[in-house]
Amino acid sequence: MTLSVISSARSWLPFLLRPQNSLKSLIECWSSYDPPAWESQLELVNSGIKLGLDILIPTLLLCLVGSFLPSPSLGASIDADGLPSFLVQKSMVDVFSPSTSALASLPPTSTSSATIRYSLSSNFDLTYLLRLITLSIISPITMDVIFNHFAPILIQVFSRLKFVLMSRNGPDASTKAALLQRVRMGRAIRRHAYDLYLPPKSSDAAKLDHITSLLFFPGFGIHHSAYADVAGSISDYGVPVTVVSLEPFRLAHKALGGGMDDVRRLIKSAGKEVAKYYKHMHGENVDNEKNSIGNEERDGNIIVEWALGGHSMGGYNALQLAEELIKTDPPSVLLHDGSISRVGSQIVAWAAGTVVEGVPNLLEAGSPSQLRIFILLASNDEFAKFSSQQQKHQLLSKLPKTSRLETIQGANHSGFSSYDAASKKGSAFDGPRDITLEAQHKEASSRTARFLLS
Repeated sequence: MTLSVISSARSWLPFLLRPQNSLKSLIECWSSYDPPAWESQLELVNSGIKLGLDILIPTLLLCLVGSFLPSPSLGASIDADGLPSFLVQKSMVDVFSPSTSALASLPPTSTSSATIRYSLSSNFDLTYLLRLITLSIISPITMDVIFNHFAPILIQVFSRLKFVLMSRNGPDASTKAALLQRVRMGRAIRRHAYDLYLPPKSSDAAKLDHITSLLFFPGFGIHHSAYADVAGSISDYGVPVTVVSLEPFRLAHKALGGGMDDVRRLIKSAGKEVAKYYKHMHGENVDNEKNSIGNEERDGNIIVEWALGGHSMGGYNALQLAEELIKTDPPSVLLHDGSISRVGSQIVAWAAGTVVEGVPNLLEAGSPSQLRIFILLASNDEFAKFSSQQQKHQLLSKLPKTSRLETIQGANHSGFSSYDAASKKGSAFDGPRDITLEAQHKEASSRTARFLLS
């Protein structure tokens, strides 16, 4: 319990330290899925920023300058070389400066021009500056910027955030117990950024030097440990599975922990542990092993190749990452022992793809011939379902011809994981589940492992 609280606090710490970055990331995430709902608010924010730069910033600078200005008094004459003395009358400077010190008459200097010297620090009045700034802040222009330009989008952000936090689901009791059992057996490793599920040790696995693995993004609002059962089942087929932690918001998006830079960081850390696990099966002492990268023979070095996958929102994130794999070189990390951890060409999406607008056109992105895509749906899913055959054809028209689309009969949306609500028969959103949760997990894991290993 204590570790859970500490982990949760650690996840929220970046948001508390840099709230403006987190708000920007949340807006980027939600606006990418529903642009019309955010278009007008973003326009207001942009106009508010422009108004602030054009009016408020110069006003505050004038306040700062005004607090340094001296205050001349009536009848103070200033003599200048070659010029008649003149009288400084009470002017606007007196109005904007609270200083009561008079500007004394300055004697002529030896130069050809008059020089007026005074100390800025002696004229500076902090109280006056604060009064001016306060008046600027509560001015009608500032109130307009706050309430008419920034307030609408903040209200919408916190309204969506409230819904997100209320929709969070954790693993059920049996899944927690199964995960702890795998950890005790050495078949699962828990880290702050992910949970890693490892295959059983066997003589066949010990001979492998090319390991097909799966990097998996959870669905909307689902804790990553809720996939312990199904991810563990996939690992039983010989495929290591890393389920990514998307805390604290649990939203699979490139701006919130699901980007390619995050993938590179994850495959480096998880790939190191997968390589170490398989080398131990080889009977090698990983800690003392020192391989020379420049050698032509790299005996004992392992290539860990990651497929990208996800459930629901995580599945859409995996499909969007597929577009980046076409446009750029896939991430590849050379580990300290000479092994390589890299992203491969396989994409797995569970209960995703039916919202065709959220799927990038991979045929237009470049040459997708190297990609293999597997989309697995549930027949009773009320959320991820095609409204017509035309919508299905639209999806397939965006994917490589080698893509596979399969359906688990009797399954529903939430049954791909084991969170609290998944143990029930399903809600109106998830759809009814006509088969057992264990049966849906078995179908999902076996079909996914068969695709990855084929």
